[in-house]
Amino acid sequence: MIDVPLTKAQAELRVLIDRMTRRYGYTPTINELSQKTGKSFSQVHRLMTGLVERGAAEKVAGRARAFKLL
Repeated sequence: MIDVPLTKAQAELRVLIDRMTRRYGYTPTINELSQKTGKSFSQVHRLMTGLVERGAAEKVAGRARAFKLL
């Protein structure tokens, strides 16, 4: 884990993931996040990778929708 604050885009994505997870009961896919944010799949994937690297989320092995917010 890197002890670095989240960027504005990462923080906004984290809030969106949290809201969608609470509303629907499961984490959204990268495609769903891409549609909601208007960002490309690769941009959202890069932001998600940053969340994992900064310790704000973790990747859960062997599962679809495999990100868990911390």
